[in-house]
Amino acid sequence: MALDLAQAHGWIAEELAALRTVGESMRRVIDQCAAVAPHRDWDRLRALDFDDIGPLREWIEVPLVNEPPDALLQGLWFGIFNPVYGDGPTADFYIAGSDRFDPDPSSSEWACGPSWWPVSRCARSEVMSAIYRLAYKKGGLGNDAEYPLCLAYTAFAIRELLNAVDPRLVLTAVGPVGVAVGFDSGAFLLLGRYTCDGLVSF
Repeated sequence: MALDLAQAHGWIAEELAALRTVGESMRRVIDQCAAVAPHRDWDRLRALDFDDIGPLREWIEVPLVNEPPDALLQGLWFGIFNPVYGDGPTADFYIAGSDRFDPDPSSSEWACGPSWWPVSRCARSEVMSAIYRLAYKKGGLGNDAEYPLCLAYTAFAIRELLNAVDPRLVLTAVGPVGVAVGFDSGAFLLLGRYTCDGLVSF
């Protein structure tokens, strides 16, 4: 049975509100997906090391410190896309900034044409790459794994990352901002507003 992607989007949104660890939230989303669309690869996906966000913490400091925007931004967008690294396509996400922001959960138009587009924007996430490889191996789950798990991992990891780093690192570069994650081609999630108190809901 194919996964209902709209339903999966709802599961991810619920997990964001629960404020569990990245690994725990990912396993809960995977369990929900597996219950609807059984497949042997869910166990392989569940075994990935979702909790190690150390490499992401090192990455996010590079564009913010070395390539800060010229003016304060209103929104941060963490875009999910399919770049070609090395031998072929994969999944990854990047950071970009906009001089406008709209908290409307049905439109991410504000993120189009970003005003801050750092060279070092791409996370080159090993977890995202692993999800993609497992999803598209022969007989794999394909988009039934890529869509929910890439969206979920990006959302949970960025939420934890922003609450782990010193807010002054981010806010000296961009000021209080709305934060969203999503596919460049469509679905997205609002994470909240990032302030000196960390990431807070709208």
